[in-house]
Amino acid sequence: PHFIWAGLLSAVAVTLASQGTAIAAPPVGPHLAPPVAGSAGGPPEILAPADPGPPDAVPPDPGPMSDAVLTAPGGAPKELGDLAAFFGNTLSWIDHGTFGLDRARLLQDRTAPTGRLIRVSYPAGSASPTAARGGAEDGGAQAYLRVPRSADNMTLIYYVRFQPGFQFVKGGKLPGLFGGDAGSGGRHEAAGFSTRFMWRAGGAGEVYAYLPTEKGYGASLGRGRWRFTTGSWIRIAQRVVLNTPGRNDGTITVWMNGRTVFTQGGLNYRTTDRVHVDGLFFSTFFGGSDESWASPSNQHADFAAFSFVPGGPPVRRGP
Repeated sequence: PHFIWAGLLSAVAVTLASQGTAIAAPPVGPHLAPPVAGSAGGPPEILAPADPGPPDAVPPDPGPMSDAVLTAPGGAPKELGDLAAFFGNTLSWIDHGTFGLDRARLLQDRTAPTGRLIRVSYPAGSASPTAARGGAEDGGAQAYLRVPRSADNMTLIYYVRFQPGFQFVKGGKLPGLFGGDAGSGGRHEAAGFSTRFMWRAGGAGEVYAYLPTEKGYGASLGRGRWRFTTGSWIRIAQRVVLNTPGRNDGTITVWMNGRTVFTQGGLNYRTTDRVHVDGLFFSTFFGGSDESWASPSNQHADFAAFSFVPGGPPVRRGP
């Protein structure tokens, strides 16, 4: 069965800072400057690493996402636990590829940007569900969460804090945006995309993108253009501007602690104008498809103050 809890979006901005979530009008300032497109007419620079860590988090063949949802009596489904309490009634849950929600705990913390955080645990020896089927422990958590209003460009902003001394090993996934059927797990969906962040060895950052016209596993965008550190809050943001169907004119821009660290043009997120940016792909775990990606000890990362800035139609370029 599928469940949803409804969030109401007023005509003006809706801000729920006390719940760690905001949906707001576009902010101003250098930390959210308009993206600078790369080569809009040509293919993007996509890395194809020798060891990209296939496949990742989604259980075998989850199928396309369904729009048929039912309202859960009494609000959010109990399966969401602390994640539902953290996001409140702002976002809608999609019963698709969900796991590990008992490893996402809501904590009160005066050092967090809004005084509350979600702590996700990665037990010793844990990696993705794929790796767990090969003998590793389960670790991390995942859920798809829709914003009340889809858009053709959107900025996601949140804070992440890796525990002091966090060991990054070979890499792991972090939340990002998604649209449509949201490809992942080695499946590039014809009617969807996803743009999770990822950490790599030594904390090197990248956007790990599933795009409808790609093959294999996720495309590695901007690897090493920024670096995640441990022990303190990091403000990370990504803006996805969808392409015009039939043209490679989509872009992604990444900010870290108020500084633009990466921008990429020439991206093809969709082949039909029925695909939009739908919400948050809350996905975090070590891996990677085997135990070589696993966390070497019990570790955790904290997440706080998620914001979503919806935009208008895609930017038109050229004649």
